[in-house]
Amino acid sequence: MIHKTFLLLLAALCLGVLPGTSLRAQDPPLTPAQKQELARGKFRDLTTRMQKLMVALQKTEPEESKLLGVGLQYAQEKKLQQRLDQANAMLQSERWDEALVAMGALKADLATLLNLLQARDDDLRKLLDQIKQLSGFRERVDQLAKEQQNEKEDSVRTEALQRQLAELAQKRELAQALLAQQQELRAATNQLGLQAAAEATKPLADREAQLQKQTERLQGELEALEQKQAELAPPPTPSAAPAPAQPAAPSPPQPSASAGKAAKSMAQAQQQLGEQKPEPSLPEQDQAIAKLQETVRELDQMADAAKRELAKLPFDQQQQRQEATQAATDKLAQDMEQPAEGEQPSDEAKPGQKRVQQAVPKQRAAAGQLKELKPAKQKQQDAKDDLDAAKKELDEALAQLRQQLQDEVLRALEDRFSAMLKRQKELSARTVALDGARKNVLTANGQLPASLAEQLQGFAKGEDELAAEAGDALELLGEDGTTAVFPPLVEQLRDDLAAVAKRLGANQSGPDVQQAQRDVEDLLDLLINALRKTIERKECGH
Repeated sequence: MIHKTFLLLLAALCLGVLPGTSLRAQDPPLTPAQKQELARGKFRDLTTRMQKLMVALQKTEPEESKLLGVGLQYAQEKKLQQRLDQANAMLQSERWDEALVAMGALKADLATLLNLLQARDDDLRKLLDQIKQLSGFRERVDQLAKEQQNEKEDSVRTEALQRQLAELAQKRELAQALLAQQQELRAATNQLGLQAAAEATKPLADREAQLQKQTERLQGELEALEQKQAELAPPPTPSAAPAPAQPAAPSPPQPSASAGKAAKSMAQAQQQLGEQKPEPSLPEQDQAIAKLQETVRELDQMADAAKRELAKLPFDQQQQRQEATQAATDKLAQDMEQPAEGEQPSDEAKPGQKRVQQAVPKQRAAAGQLKELKPAKQKQQDAKDDLDAAKKELDEALAQLRQQLQDEVLRALEDRFSAMLKRQKELSARTVALDGARKNVLTANGQLPASLAEQLQGFAKGEDELAAEAGDALELLGEDGTTAVFPPLVEQLRDDLAAVAKRLGANQSGPDVQQAQRDVEDLLDLLINALRKTIERKECGH
């Protein structure tokens, strides 16, 4: 925290009580001009010491040095030293009203400077920075999890297509075996002639019945393969423009249907053989052979389609994508290890950091499996589980930080609006006093004296500054994003203050302007009370 002497001196300047000004009982009291002159000297001394300390602390206490720099920049932007000089000149020439306005504005700006150096808004800034950082990490984790999911799905699809090809090859071998047996049985049947004794046809009928059962079993297995093939087919690509009329696409092969027809022909051939009619069974056996040949061809077509889909998922590309995701995850893990700007290094891990780190070796192992032309769905799923867990930890941390931010915002707004109300009451009282005086000091041509007009411009500037304060409060509410009930009221406050400033700037100070100022005070009272009730409810857990 900034050196205590600075804060005490600045607080004294804000309150109008300067340290080191106590006098002995017999000493005469200081005049306003003397007090102002003392304040000028003290402030000049304060800024000089701040500049020196800022340089000295740059290496040892960078945060405090940065905060001093912010305070000095604010003092420069607000021209505090020049305005202290101007207020002193006003007092020296006994321009009391102007001096009061100038010193009121100075007091408000000095209070803001005190808040800056006390870092009252520092917690809010740090919270916002932390939320921004974790939100960035969360977005990157979410993107990596989506990429990992896509890569895992490619591995799943690759493995399923490989398994489908193996199944198709196995069923093709079975169909070929059944075809060969049927051809042998047909040749044996052809040797029997038109009629044959039961002892000659019965073994053939039994073999045909066995072939029929095996073919029916093959038919059921092929139906399952066809269903799997349909699931593995790529979804149709949506098109924005209607496609021109195209000839109907050929139906996908259905080897189960041809196998089923082969089984029916086998059943009829078996019946003829059972009745000792080998010659009439030959056409049915020929039909069974033709349908089994068709089954083999259709299995080849299915295998070709599966190979085409598998070719769309080359292992080298899968490996490259997995390595890219691994590199991005590793980079995220390294970024999460680094302290944020202005944050002190810490051994404490950020939410989700360990989970992100754990995903990297699993992704590396997955890339290694893909390099060996092996699907890596389990390693990829494990990595995705880690990324999902990291995302969950980040979500929980962000929810907690946003709740903390809301609490801090409410308290900061209460302080801000209380200070604004105090300033508004000062401006309102001075507007009333000036309006009472202006009736007696009009110039010969009925114009407002320049000194009073200058005071009104000062009042207008004060109201404009309050309007800017309301705008800052609105931005703070926007950062918070959870206290939706307040923004409309703060927007009204900002607009009302801007309207009052415009009327004062037009040298108006009558009852309408004064009523508008009282309305602003009422609105600030309403906001302060609503904020206090909200804070109380939250503290009670409601």
